[in-house]
Amino acid sequence: MYLPKDASRTQIREAENARRNRAEIVQALSIGDVTRRELFKWGTFTGLGLLAEVNGLSPFARSASAQNIPTGTPLSPLFGAQPYTQEMPRLSLQTPHDMTPIKRENEVDVYARGRWWPPARRLSYHTEFTDSGGTENVNPYYHYGPQEGRPPGEYFAHQRWEEYLPQKGFMLTLGRAASGVRFHPSMPDQEPDKVWTFGSNRNTRSRLPPPLMKLRYGEPVVLRNYNRLLPNPTRNGGFGSNSQSTHNHNAHNASGSDGASNAHFYPGQFYDYHWSTTLARADMINTDASDRRASGPDGAGGLTLVPGDYRELQGSLWFHDHRFFYTAENVYKGHLGMLNYYSGPDRGHEGMDDGVNLRLPSGTTLDWGNIDFDVNLIVSDAATDQEGQYFFDIFNTDGFCGDMMMVNFAYKPYFDVLPRKYRFRILSAGMSRFVELGLVNEQGNPVPMKVISTDGNFLVNPVTVNRLDPQGPGERFDVVVDFSVFQPGNRIYMLNSMEHDDGRGPKGSLRLRDVMRMKTDDPAVGGIMEFRVVDEVESADAPGTVIRAANHTDYSHVPGRLTDPIPIVAPVRTRHIEWKGADGRDDELEGPCFPDCGDKESFGWTIKINGEANHFFNANRSSLIIPEPGEVEHWILENGGGGWDHPAHLHLEEGVTLDRGGRPLSPIERQNPRKDVWRLGEKGTVNIQVRFGEFGGAYVTHCHNTVHEDWAMLFRYDVMTDPDNPDNSQTHVEMIPTPKPSPYGVTYVTPEVLPEGNPFDEDFDPFPSGDA
Repeated sequence: MYLPKDASRTQIREAENARRNRAEIVQALSIGDVTRRELFKWGTFTGLGLLAEVNGLSPFARSASAQNIPTGTPLSPLFGAQPYTQEMPRLSLQTPHDMTPIKRENEVDVYARGRWWPPARRLSYHTEFTDSGGTENVNPYYHYGPQEGRPPGEYFAHQRWEEYLPQKGFMLTLGRAASGVRFHPSMPDQEPDKVWTFGSNRNTRSRLPPPLMKLRYGEPVVLRNYNRLLPNPTRNGGFGSNSQSTHNHNAHNASGSDGASNAHFYPGQFYDYHWSTTLARADMINTDASDRRASGPDGAGGLTLVPGDYRELQGSLWFHDHRFFYTAENVYKGHLGMLNYYSGPDRGHEGMDDGVNLRLPSGTTLDWGNIDFDVNLIVSDAATDQEGQYFFDIFNTDGFCGDMMMVNFAYKPYFDVLPRKYRFRILSAGMSRFVELGLVNEQGNPVPMKVISTDGNFLVNPVTVNRLDPQGPGERFDVVVDFSVFQPGNRIYMLNSMEHDDGRGPKGSLRLRDVMRMKTDDPAVGGIMEFRVVDEVESADAPGTVIRAANHTDYSHVPGRLTDPIPIVAPVRTRHIEWKGADGRDDELEGPCFPDCGDKESFGWTIKINGEANHFFNANRSSLIIPEPGEVEHWILENGGGGWDHPAHLHLEEGVTLDRGGRPLSPIERQNPRKDVWRLGEKGTVNIQVRFGEFGGAYVTHCHNTVHEDWAMLFRYDVMTDPDNPDNSQTHVEMIPTPKPSPYGVTYVTPEVLPEGNPFDEDFDPFPSGDA
């Protein structure tokens, strides 16, 4: 990560040489010339999965000048780049295509006229490829394997396809970086395979910043993602897998479109993800869609009513890669973007008063989804080598932290704001780094923020804070900042006060005065962006139009009540899930992994459920079964290791935060907020309430320190659908087999179930902690 402030040129040179030597081993691993097990035998690796402290190989080793290099690689060179000298780029707003239904035999496909072919359909094109013996729907680029990476047959058919038939479609190309991709104008262009992110539509090279898609309840969409990476897996710029999978974090989608069911796809293929915009509890609450709060904007000033529970409406989501064992590398390379979900209460139009709309800061130009004053901020950390090329250390199994802080993949930018209220949707998108964000004025005094949402879910009441709670990777906060108390020419700074020594977890929170004085060796502490109060800005909703403070009216407000709480009820069962990272890794496990994990033959990160044996991840092994939709469960999420922190992430559903096992709650947490990522804290416990429904199939729960995740700190769980509900998939009333992807096609494997997670097992204890 960084060297001491007094590091000599000799130390920097030695550490950089060690990085280069290590990179050669990375390349050898990526092409199979050497295995990690062989490195263990040679003494190159320690039992922790870390590089041995060999001078000339590990920057952690004592250098020739007998000085310690404490925390990793040399500081990333800035090439003269100064903080707050580039404008923060708004995310790349994607334009949806209107989808037209087309009848085919007994099913309905959808396509966009002149742009979208072949049509999107319920069954994967892989099905016809398999049925034809590999002669139909072949990968057009490499002439082997299927053109669609989605697995064949009913197991991965889009559930409830015609009920949630896509009305809009988004098309992205995951590919190598185009020329001119850089983190600051003073920094060098990134080589094509250092950054892998998205281009709009088909066959386009990728560019930064990442994409933004706007969705609304009542308007299902399909995302077609083309993989246009090189077929040679060694052409990866030193890290990353060319087989990838896109996870919508954390909308309510069927498992085949969740992006984390072992269904990764390969270069030359596409994958159609069905994002149904289903509101949670659509089969249980407000089934007649009569509640106007459960709705989406119709585009003409009215509402489209949908079934489900308005208390579970979501707003700020994101998507990212979820290729098992390579998530950290692929997300870090740029496979991510943000999703704004709009609803009747969260319409994105601050001037409309229809009795449902909360009128949060946004704008008034569009009927819905205004972003003039509603701004997405992706906060991440990065590191480069001494040539300025993106760098990731795959040897660090505890976690990877960079030394350059970026917002929307721009190094410490500035952003112009009018003197009025703004909403910021803040995503913590580092691989292992926790952040703790706050605002200060030019005098160093705190600037208050109103927190309105956690992980995309409204708080019941806004909470005013000077500093946000710590955010682990994947966590989001939506905040409202009132700049009307400032004058044009004033500057406000966003600071990170969370200090790291390494990627295991945060070292601690610094006092504001220590942050301002930079009393830390962590270069990621301190200012990360600047807000400049100005008297005019260009509209994001009507490009070319200038909005002037002198004649602008701020119609927005933040009501004292945003939603209603979800009741806490007695659970049908309790699950005790312990996240393990034992000191010394005495319980480190070895064995075969599924899918193929390449160079990873042993795993120090494990999970223990209901007090049974520790397990590392295996996609063909279900650790937990949800037998019936609608049942309420309580989960005890316990950090069982010392010296680590884990942000625990739940797929498909959100949970209500109950307590922290006796530890004090923050003012934000006291509202029992709905979340999908929980920072456990060192040796901490978080208790949550969760309820599943709507869709069935295989999902996962995992640590969102993505380095921990890639070293097997996750588990599969299976959700069963209701056989008495004819709208549900009858294929998913039982566990589905596990897909086994390859560039040549997908086969299926019969899964196994661990007894501690199986309510059908006669020895299953529904209340292992003793509390009913």
